[in-house]
Amino acid sequence: MTAALTSQWQACLKSVATEYAALDRAEQDWISSQLACIDRLQRQLDALFRRGNGPVYCRNCQGACCDRGKNHFTLVNLLSFLNTGEEPPFADFSRPCPFLGPGGCRLAVERRPFTCITFICEGILDSLGEAGYDEFRQLEEELRSRYLKFDRRYLGSSLHGLLIRSASLAGRPFLRLPSAQLDR
Repeated sequence: MTAALTSQWQACLKSVATEYAALDRAEQDWISSQLACIDRLQRQLDALFRRGNGPVYCRNCQGACCDRGKNHFTLVNLLSFLNTGEEPPFADFSRPCPFLGPGGCRLAVERRPFTCITFICEGILDSLGEAGYDEFRQLEEELRSRYLKFDRRYLGSSLHGLLIRSASLAGRPFLRLPSAQLDR
């Protein structure tokens, strides 16, 4: 199973990289501007996580929530790498999450999947109090709306993750633009 997932992952990486390189400048600029907003929101969510003593809670539970991250990485996350000319770290599908290393998540905060960056356990939320919870909810809603813009724009985008979405595309391009749904 690990070899099959690795092969599927490599095919997705290659396909999206090729499609991204073929996009016109205006489309790449749209992606870049949206990713800048996502970057900002994810950094704000991480600051909130830290304010609620998140690293202490994670260290104590040893990342139990990360044990189910195999399919969370999305087209948006991959585009954040491609947009800067980088590749994501090696995905190790023998692990519960292919991006979980001995020291925690190997993805930078701004490149973590939506599901991962918006998961804040009750201990952290309790530490933040009501005002912190309200701030978290507002940031999560704004971030979700940014990810959903990609979902409406590209056939290969989904909050369910890149590997899951690739299976339903049946070979169609990830970055195909449904012209009636463009949101510039």
